[in-house]
Amino acid sequence: MNCAVAIQYLPMDATSDEETCRVVDAVIAYIDSTGLDYYVGPFETTIEGSYDECMDVLKNCQLVGAQAGCGHVMTYAKIDYRPEGDVMSTEHKIGKYHEGDPEFATREGVSAA
Repeated sequence: MNCAVAIQYLPMDATSDEETCRVVDAVIAYIDSTGLDYYVGPFETTIEGSYDECMDVLKNCQLVGAQAGCGHVMTYAKIDYRPEGDVMSTEHKIGKYHEGDPEFATREGVSAA
């Protein structure tokens, strides 16, 4: 895994918190469908994989949101990339803070701590 991307997807034309959550939930469901490891946080979702996989997912988040009815979006991305090696995983970065927390798990549902 040579890439990790933190994606903050903000539907700018949502008229309520419920509408914001509906569109963001559609984007997160898409991310889930990709098979990449990911972690949903309160402000952003982090995905992990190869550079090309992550860039494809980042691009497609805009399209999925548009299909969900979002006509104006701002997306902020933080990209961690190592062309010749691995980046630190989400588990490595924050797993120690979630030891024993059954809500913190990898994609496969195995405790990350």
